[in-house]
This record gives sequence, structure tokens and C-alpha cells, in this order.
Amino acid sequence: MEYRNSEYLDEAYQTGRGMIFVFWHGDLFFAGCAGNRENKKRKIYILTSKSRDGEVLTRFLHKLGFGTVRGSSYQGGLAGFFSLHDKLHIGANTALALDGSRGPRYDAKPGAIMLAKTSGALLVPGAIHCSLKVSLKSWDRCEIPLPFSRCQVRIGKPVSVSRDIDREELEKIRKSLETNLLELKGITR
Repeated sequence: MEYRNSEYLDEAYQTGRGMIFVFWHGDLFFAGCAGNRENKKRKIYILTSKSRDGEVLTRFLHKLGFGTVRGSSYQGGLAGFFSLHDKLHIGANTALALDGSRGPRYDAKPGAIMLAKTSGALLVPGAIHCSLKVSLKSWDRCEIPLPFSRCQVRIGKPVSVSRDIDREELEKIRKSLETNLLELKGITR
């Protein structure tokens, strides 16, 4: 596993603010493995759905040492949002898929930005690229690395969200974050 732009993480830690790691839903397994290094510095709580698939993922993440918060835009979303907010308030970091629990794929939702706005935490985009992988036939094309794969974790510049932004500014941040995460993933639209 190789990290690119890890100096952005160092800068974010120096601010003393909480971090909300954002990634595409299809990178969730990679994010769990790649985030293991950061989880040792400051506990990371990852948002997982309340579905049966979410339960499997929750068990996997717990084995890696992560905390989890259950909820999605379809079930327990508000409770999940407040739980993530609480984790940031006690000094932990959080992580969630920017394209939500059901997509559409690579379509950034505003939830992470609203969490950053209300908590004062920084948004830290990240994507994973692996040389050898299998993509599932799910909506998110979840990627699973194959043995001997070289994986590169690509970190984007942290984004600060003001507490008093309006809807227009929120949309600009959402679009910018979406574009940045697509670039980190190596996807052009």
C-alpha cells in the first residue's frame, strides 16, 4: 500500500480539528484497509447501513479496529448523522461514502458537507486505486483487491466548511468535492 499526498493529512492533524474522510461507496473495503494507519492515530467511526450487507461490513470493520455508526439515507439517516456528529465532538474522526448508500454512483450527496458545517470538522477526500481487482456487479461496482495487487491511496486537499454558508455555496463545495474525488479515482466525465 502506497500513500500519495499524505502531507495533506499531516496538515489536517496540525489544525487539531476533527476529520471526515469521504470516499466513493465502491471503495469502502479499500477505505477500511487503507484507513487502518489513520485509525491508529485517532479512532475513526465509519457510517454503515442497517441492512444485512451493512452488518457484514460492520463486523469486518470491527475486526480491523474501526468503530461504526449505523444508518443510511434510507434507514436511520438522522440518527446516523447525529451519532457521527457526537463522535467528532469527543475527538474521533469519521468516514462515510460521499455517494450515499444507494447512489447513483459517483454522485456526491450533501450529508458530509452538512456534517462538516455543523461540527467544524475538515472534509478529507480519499480514493484508492489497485492494480489488480475484481469489481462486483452491484450499483457501486465495489472493488475488491486481488492478492499481490499494488494499491495506491490518494488523499485530496482538506476542505473547510463555514458554519454560515448558504445553499449556493454548499452546492459549489459539493460539486468541487465530487470533481476532486473523481480526479483522485482517475475518472473523467
